[in-house]
Amino acid sequence: MNAPHPPLHPVGLPQGLTRKLVAHSLSVASGGLPTDVARIARHSLLDWFAVAHAAWREAPVQILLAEVREEGANPCATLLDGSRASAVQAALVNGTASHVLDFDDAHLQSRVHPSVPLWPAILAQAEGGRHHGIAVLAAFAAGVELQSRVASCMGEDHYRLGWHNTATLGALGATVAVASLLGLDVDRTAHALGIAATQAGGMRALFGTMCKPLHAGQAAAIGLRAARLAARGFQAVPDILEREQGFAALYAGAWDADAIWCDATTSRVHGIVYKYHASCYGTQAPIEACLQLRQQLGAAAAEIGTVEIAIEPQYLDVCCIANPSTPSEAKFSIAHMAALALAGHSTVAAESFTAALDDPALAALRQRIRVHGEAAMPRANARVTVTLENGRVHACHSDASRPETDLDRQEARIASKARTLLVPGLGAERTEALIATVLSCESLADAADCFIYFRQ
Repeated sequence: MNAPHPPLHPVGLPQGLTRKLVAHSLSVASGGLPTDVARIARHSLLDWFAVAHAAWREAPVQILLAEVREEGANPCATLLDGSRASAVQAALVNGTASHVLDFDDAHLQSRVHPSVPLWPAILAQAEGGRHHGIAVLAAFAAGVELQSRVASCMGEDHYRLGWHNTATLGALGATVAVASLLGLDVDRTAHALGIAATQAGGMRALFGTMCKPLHAGQAAAIGLRAARLAARGFQAVPDILEREQGFAALYAGAWDADAIWCDATTSRVHGIVYKYHASCYGTQAPIEACLQLRQQLGAAAAEIGTVEIAIEPQYLDVCCIANPSTPSEAKFSIAHMAALALAGHSTVAAESFTAALDDPALAALRQRIRVHGEAAMPRANARVTVTLENGRVHACHSDASRPETDLDRQEARIASKARTLLVPGLGAERTEALIATVLSCESLADAADCFIYFRQ
């Protein structure tokens, strides 16, 4: 006789949790957004357009696009090459494109890249409904709230088990974001979460491959479809987070329900940070430290003997590919990104992830870089120690974990990044018009007007 299975429901998750969290997240969208929250949402939208459009010619996007065009569907939503596809297809392709370069924003507390599952779903829905710019910003805030608060009570268990939070939690966030645009009530949105949760997936084992950006596109498509199905009356269960054998039990096992409501009056949008180097967030602090060291060293940067990089141990199995052989692997290689920075190469240009992989000088420098974990190192921090050939030692510590508090400075940096990424494809005039439109999108009667700059 088989032994009885242990209980599969997580301990301490109260009944009604899903509905309560949905109600909280939707209330973010129904009330007026604080000025700073709306401004950060605009920054994320501009950043999303830039990184997604810049990746349009990349192989994962073109392969997916070919599949979507062969399928055919009602062409009601705009792709970032100006063509059109169905809403779900647009969410899938635009979402995938926005994560291909691994240059999109991040939310370190939740381990979710917030924009890539949310904006593709929100904008695909907005095109069919003439939604005001204020409504799409509010939908984004609601989606960030839901996915981030679910992540809070899951702690590290979900990620530790091998799930990609952007894929799994992003699908839930996209569901609530679209539900807010559709005006769904709490009960229907809770059912929509059930529809999304049963489809959610995405494994960290696929990091460094074309599948990682596909996770983001899938999350956007799943969330969009789930909310739209719920609006038509499709049902799931209204308690998917807390029920026995539900999301908590299967995807993590160890939850802290109280953590959901930590700082309940503070928008989780405040936790968004942006990348200024086109690689995994775990590489950002090492890059910044290397750039500072190169500036300090001057001409002596050509005399580097060895490099020691101390990082948080969890990044050792995320972005520590020692000898990358593809552009995707390069974005998950601290050694490669550090070598680029120390040698004075761009950490954005496409050549840094293609031709630079075979550069003998860079390859030799990569071999002299040692990355190790340090238990006391805080999240998204790094310490880089350079020993020159003459024995002199230089060290620098960098902290990439803190969101920018000066929103004027953040806006300037994101606008500059957008110009770098958009001008080659859109031209200077259309790029400046897009930047101006996005940064004042509350005035748009139809948020889909942002897409006019991508149409030929």
